[in-house]
This record gives sequence, C-alpha cells and structure tokens, in this order.
Amino acid sequence: MHYERYFSHGQKVCLINISQSRDESVYQSLSGTVISSKGGHITVKAPYRLFSDRFAPFEAGMQFKLSTESFGVGVQLRAELTSLPAQELIELTPVGEMEIYQRRKMPRADVTLPFLPVLQKSSLAAFKREWRRVVNDLHQPTPPSLKLHETALNISAGGIRFDLNSTPTPLAMVVVDLQDGAPPVCAVTELVWQKIRQDDGLFICGHRFLEILKEDQERLARFSNKHGTDGGGRIKDNWDLQDKMMAHSDR
Repeated sequence: MHYERYFSHGQKVCLINISQSRDESVYQSLSGTVISSKGGHITVKAPYRLFSDRFAPFEAGMQFKLSTESFGVGVQLRAELTSLPAQELIELTPVGEMEIYQRRKMPRADVTLPFLPVLQKSSLAAFKREWRRVVNDLHQPTPPSLKLHETALNISAGGIRFDLNSTPTPLAMVVVDLQDGAPPVCAVTELVWQKIRQDDGLFICGHRFLEILKEDQERLARFSNKHGTDGGGRIKDNWDLQDKMMAHSDR
C-alpha cells in the first residue's frame, strides 16, 4: 500500500499510544510532521524534544495509532516504533491496513475556572514524569494546595485555550478545577497555535492534551456537553481521541 500518498512529506500527524503494555487509564499522544515516508518507514519530527537524557518514554516495538486528515476525512493506521534517530525524531513502520473515519467536531465550552499553567522548555519525557507526580499528589487524601486563579478558558475533551502574558512554550502542564467535587484535572499539553491580541498584547494560545487520565477526559467531555454551545458530540465517536483502532473496537 502506498502510505506516502496519505502520509506525505510535510503532513501533520498525531501519534496515540496503543501498545498492549500501555497504562490503559491514561491517554498518551504526541504530534509532529512527516519528513519521510519512503522505504517502508515513516519518520516524524515533533515540534519539541521527546527526551533529553538517557531516559526516553519510548522503546522499539511500541505501537501507535498514526492519524491525519487527508482529502477531507480522517485516516489512521497502526505503526510500530523502530528507532529514535534524534531527540525530535521518531521512526515508525506501518502495520496492517489503513482505516478511514469521519472526523467529528467536539463540543467546547467558554468558562471561567480556577486554573494554573506551568510553562517550561523541557522535553516530553520530563513533562511526563512531572505530570505523574502531580496527578498522584492531587489524588491523595490530603492533596497539596495549588495556587489556581480564576481564568477565562475555552475547553473540550481534546484541548484547551487560554491567554498568556508571556511567550508560550511548545509544551506545558495545566491544572484546572472543574468544581465538580473531584480533584482538579491535570494534563500535559502541546501548543497547536498562537496569536497576539492587538488590544492588550496577550498571547491567545490553543493547546492539545497529550497526557491525561481517561477519567478526566470523560469529565471534560461531560462538562463541555453541559456548558458548551456545540452539543451533539460524544467522546467515543471522536476517533482522534481513541487509543485503539476501529478494527479492534467494541463499537
């Protein structure tokens, strides 16, 4: 099959961990740009460092769902990690057939909630380690008191938009209190887009969730359905957020 037709040079792609050994309580992903799709391999360059020391949250044989948009529809295939040629590069080998699906619009909500963004120029591996520590702390009987501030947000099950008075970093960690009686949601995010608002000079930033508990993802889906204006979406219908292939689903 000619994968290069759909995963060509310059194509934006999303990689979602679907390895059998993964922690199935956590949604794990990353994104990047295809720089090569020849010789039976697809090489993707991430917009941030995947690791910065000897520890990398990846190993040969891991499987990912590699998805993109092509000709107006969603395209996804299973791919196996073969190597990490550089800190920003991941090389994969396609496995099995491609699947086509209809992309769905997720409901979003404009709200004001207690919020904390943590911006650092760290690798994805470093953010993953810090995320795990913070999530464990937030779920303790006596969690730490974080300095969250009421902030205007646009939120969905897949990502979040907020304003910054400083230059955004490629990766961030966010904590948001949905005020639903459960611990605050904590997630690692990647910067998808940014622009400067002319009237006040603030950066308006759109982020996608990379590392988040699935139960928090479900909470965000319910919250957005309840408070949002684009109703009708369900998280299980949006294959951009699923860490499984349709051929292996219980749909």
